[in-house]
Amino acid sequence: MIAPFQMAAGPRVRFGRGEATFTGEEAKALGIKRPMVLTDPGVAASGSLDPIISGLQNSGLEYFLYNEVEADPSDESMTRAKEAYEANGCDGLIAAGGGSSIDTAKSAGVLIGNGGIIHDYFGFGNVPKPPPPIITVPTTAGTGSEVTCSAIVTDTARRVKAVMASPIMFARVAIVDPGLLAGLPGPIAAGTLMDTLTHAIESMGSPKANPWSRTLCLQAIAHIGKYARRFAAAPSDPESADPISISSTWAGHCFTNTGLGIVHSLSHPVGSYHHVHHGTSNAIFLPPVMLFNLQAVREDYARIAPLLQPPDETSQIDPADEAAPQAAIHSVRALVKDLGIPANLREAGVPGDAHFEIMAKDAAESPQVATNPVHATEEDMRALLHAAMDG
Repeated sequence: MIAPFQMAAGPRVRFGRGEATFTGEEAKALGIKRPMVLTDPGVAASGSLDPIISGLQNSGLEYFLYNEVEADPSDESMTRAKEAYEANGCDGLIAAGGGSSIDTAKSAGVLIGNGGIIHDYFGFGNVPKPPPPIITVPTTAGTGSEVTCSAIVTDTARRVKAVMASPIMFARVAIVDPGLLAGLPGPIAAGTLMDTLTHAIESMGSPKANPWSRTLCLQAIAHIGKYARRFAAAPSDPESADPISISSTWAGHCFTNTGLGIVHSLSHPVGSYHHVHHGTSNAIFLPPVMLFNLQAVREDYARIAPLLQPPDETSQIDPADEAAPQAAIHSVRALVKDLGIPANLREAGVPGDAHFEIMAKDAAESPQVATNPVHATEEDMRALLHAAMDG
């Protein structure tokens, strides 16, 4: 018997190479006459926006380019984006980039539609009025933010990453074009795909997981096991970029329904205090957190173990083997090593444990604790931080 469950649909998704050129057509269909294109300086300079811009021009749309999105976007940056939108007479938002650009667009949209300050809307279900139409166009394969109804905002005063989520925050259309990944630097490609893997594994382990979400997560994990190393070495390769790209969107669709786990609880304060790339910190925390959760999700880990086997291992892992769950953790560590991602926080540039007390407290108070398969206390978070420091 299958227990009852619910899955939010999210935005309509256009997937495929060349689909970014239809951004203008989609904007016009939504009644947008002057969109604000939000991106960060790196994406703006990379040429990744060219298909989007040409699509807008071919549709006869004037646009305003806002290329001041910051990494780990702050509450203050959301206000600046809102003010730029209003000052330039825009009537819709196109978010092009990674999670920072997409989260900035969603958050600015909340302010445009509701006024006030962004702190008014932190938490779940606190957004009363809809934002203007939003189109998301990811240029990385990691966050899944293009299909989620949430945004992460750095609260500068409290130095925490606050979550803001509401079904009203879904984009109207998500255009997922794997061709836009071609210019990704190798380290960013590696970090973002580890973000996708973390999303899939944490969504599978959530108490809210269901047959729909589990099936998509397993397929995403299978793609990552098969194509991750090839994609990180050559993001322009369609044979690897396409499955990694769609896996990111699948995992995003799943976790916006099931929630995440304490890998994200720990990664967020590390980002706030030490500005470690989110995908990198997820990769560092994923193995020790998997070990922490092991007894509660042994069956899940056994199922993913053969999917994540390193390609140079000749004997196939049997999910029925008692050692299979541990083998899954070993395979994640091997993948992190093969991708050239730092193995621990010290290698990632965290100088010491000076902030570990407050970081452990922030992690223990995060909403992701509620959807982790094992309850984690502040003491547990502190132990996991120390385990990731040199582990």
